[in-house]
Amino acid sequence: MKLSKLAIDLGLEHLGGDISISAVAPVQEAGVEHLSFVTAKKYLSKIENIGALIVPPDLANEAVIESKPRLLSTVPSLDVARAAKLLGQEYLTFSGIHPKACVDQTATIGDGVAIGPGAVIGAGVVVGDNTVIQPGVVIYDRCEIGARCIIKANAVIGGEGFGYELDNCRLESITHFGIVRIADDVHIGSGTAIDRARFGATVVGSGTRIDNMVHIAHNVQIGRSCIIVAQVGISGSCIIEDGVVMAGQVGCVPHITIGAGARIGASTGVISDVPAGITWTGWFGQPHRKAMADVVAVRKLPDFMKKVQAFMKKFEE
Repeated sequence: MKLSKLAIDLGLEHLGGDISISAVAPVQEAGVEHLSFVTAKKYLSKIENIGALIVPPDLANEAVIESKPRLLSTVPSLDVARAAKLLGQEYLTFSGIHPKACVDQTATIGDGVAIGPGAVIGAGVVVGDNTVIQPGVVIYDRCEIGARCIIKANAVIGGEGFGYELDNCRLESITHFGIVRIADDVHIGSGTAIDRARFGATVVGSGTRIDNMVHIAHNVQIGRSCIIVAQVGISGSCIIEDGVVMAGQVGCVPHITIGAGARIGASTGVISDVPAGITWTGWFGQPHRKAMADVVAVRKLPDFMKKVQAFMKKFEE
C-alpha cells in the first residue's frame, strides 16, 4: 500500500516521499518497505534502514528524520497499530464459531462474533456483535457480553463467587445466583476471572481494559474506561468508578469505593475508600506524597539509629 493512501485512511499528515509499504515492523527489524514509529530522540539512531515512520510533530523536523517519508501523529503507537490492521496484519487466525467450541443452543450470539476452539458458552448467554472470544474462554450461564469486546484465552466469566460462612465449625458455601454483565468495547485479558454476583450483577463498564490474571469478585461494579493491570485482586462489592487506573498487584478489601479518575500504584493495598482524582501508593494505601515521605523516613532510620546509639553511649559514660 502506498504511504499516501495510509495517510488518507488514518487521517494523518504526510511529509516526504511516497513509497510502498508492505508491513509494520519494530525499529530494530524494519527495512525499506516497512513502516515503524518513534516517539523519542533516543531511538533516532536506529532508523537508518526504515522505509517510513510515524512520528509526533515535535520530531518531524529532526535532521535524521527529514530525509524519511513520514506521517505525523499525536499518538504514534496507536496509529501504527491502526496502520498494521490496514496492511492486513491481524493476529487472529479464526472467524465465526470454531467447530471445537461448545455453544449452548439457548445462547444468543450476535453478528460477526468469533469464538475460538475450546471456548464454552453457557445457557442463556448473550454475546454482542463483533465480539471476539478467544480459545479456552468459559462464559457461564446467563452472563451478558457487549458488542466489540475481546475476551482473551482462558478467561472465566461468571464462575461462582468465593463466599462461605462458618456454621458450627464447618464452612458452608453460599450459592451465587447473579450474573456478570460486560458492557461494549471491553477487553479482558488471558486467565482473568470475573465472578458472578451473589444476587444481581457483577458489572464492567464500557471501554474498560483488564489485563491478564486479574480477579474481580462477586458484585463488583467497575465503571467506564478503567485500566486494571495484571494480578490485581478486587474483593466483593467494591465500586470502581469511571477512569480509575489500578497498577499491577493492587489488592482491595471488600466494600470500598475508588473514586473516578483515581490512580492506584503497583502493589498497593487499598483498605479504605479512595477519593476521586487522587494517586495512592504504599503497602497500606495512602496519598502518594505521604507514602513517599514514609519511604524516605524508613531509609533514614539506620543513620538515625546510629546517632541515637552514639548519644546513648555518650550519656551512659
